[in-house]
Amino acid sequence: MAQGSLLTSFLGALQACVSVLLTLGYGVLTRHFGLIQTSSIHDVSGLGVKVFLPALILVHLGEQLKSDNAMNYLPVLVWAIVYTSFSILLGHLASKLLKLPRWVIPACAFNNTTSLPLLLLQSLESVGSLKMIVQDGDSVSNAIARAQSYFLLCGVISKTIGYAVGPMMLTNADDDGEDENHDQDHDARATDADAEAQNGHADADEEMPLLRGRSNKAHEDLSTKLKRWAKKVVFVFPKRIKQNVLTPFDTPLADVAIICTLVGAVLGLVPQLHKAFFNSYEEGGIFNAWLTSSIKNIGKLFTTLQIFIVGCELGVSFEKIRDGSREGGRDSNPGWKAILTIFLVRLVIWPALSIAIIYGLAKNTSVLRSDPVLWFSMMLMPAGPPALVIQGLAELAKVSETQKMTIAKTLTIMYMLSPCISFTITGALEASKAALESK
Repeated sequence: MAQGSLLTSFLGALQACVSVLLTLGYGVLTRHFGLIQTSSIHDVSGLGVKVFLPALILVHLGEQLKSDNAMNYLPVLVWAIVYTSFSILLGHLASKLLKLPRWVIPACAFNNTTSLPLLLLQSLESVGSLKMIVQDGDSVSNAIARAQSYFLLCGVISKTIGYAVGPMMLTNADDDGEDENHDQDHDARATDADAEAQNGHADADEEMPLLRGRSNKAHEDLSTKLKRWAKKVVFVFPKRIKQNVLTPFDTPLADVAIICTLVGAVLGLVPQLHKAFFNSYEEGGIFNAWLTSSIKNIGKLFTTLQIFIVGCELGVSFEKIRDGSREGGRDSNPGWKAILTIFLVRLVIWPALSIAIIYGLAKNTSVLRSDPVLWFSMMLMPAGPPALVIQGLAELAKVSETQKMTIAKTLTIMYMLSPCISFTITGALEASKAALESK
């Protein structure tokens, strides 16, 4: 019976992974047959991150976050910071010990924490795999929505850290005798990156849109106020620390996603606002039927569309690889050591660690409350292929074209290996179920 249950969990997880991979494949084929242009890919990617994702964050976080379950989100916040920081450390150690190129560090450090897991959750709902960890009085749809809110919060934290330190990982800024030059180079790169973003020349990915043409004046005013407030808070620190702290506030992700996260938290935690925005009309939800529903409809567009656009981006990467091979681009091959290292960190080491750590905390302590969906989500958060945001970080860091092509090849290989996450999903489901039964 146990073997059958385990097999059922694995087959359900595998089906969900194949569904995601097929969605990626549709994007690749769409680009291959010329049905979408590079500029359109960039525009849709930017639209997803600037409009659809903030709407999804605001509605899901506001709807699920309440005063009585607010402590469920604190472990997610801490876990996102901890595992991302240790991932950076693992990447540095692997790069030093195995003498790997610097782009391996962000590839090990930052995984896809939004579009991929969100679509996986939808697929798991369709195959019914999450029923085993849904408690009495709860429903699968509510559990999925709650898990999505956990992943969205994790994604905001992870990507903010990525934009803060990611570009520096791809440079040689830590070499001896270059600290002073690094400050000037960092400022120059940031200026150049802003100029490129405004002109629409930076590469897009699943988390980093292009900023083309005119920007919204209201958004600029809000972003400017946020940056000014951040500068006042950290003005007493040395220049290097100020740069690292303020970097996230100069990125497309932070100035929208962080704001929507804060707004969603306020709407969820203030009882009167939660009632007005998320209750039914009969229960006092005066904004739910028209305003909240419209924002929710926009947010629903993010998950599938963004995975599809990731596939289109991979299609563009295939074209770069093909063109590079014609031009003798064999120097851009990532090498088996780099691929194996990233695979082990992202799809073997972290899944094993996260399942063991969260299972131990869930079974033996009350730190993680009594929500098995929270346990499952936290086990899954550190797992998965590298985020395509690494391509955007490479653009910000001004790396060579050969290195960009190497990163593109690596991401392509890792997403082809992404169905291996089905083992992580199976282990997380079984561990969450075991912890729940031991309570």
